[in-house]
Amino acid sequence: MGDGILLKPKKPFGETTLENVAGCLKYRGTPKSLDELEDAIRQGVEEQFDNCN
Repeated sequence: MGDGILLKPKKPFGETTLENVAGCLKYRGTPKSLDELEDAIRQGVEEQFDNCN
């Protein structure tokens, strides 16, 4: 081989199903409206890019 870097892929983890990981998605509380979700996303974007000026 000449000059360079050889990259080898990591072994992937075993196959999973939605049932294996869905437990971490549970939300306890009142459901959020679409407006509340959009407001939270907007606020997060504004906070993240507030210092870009």
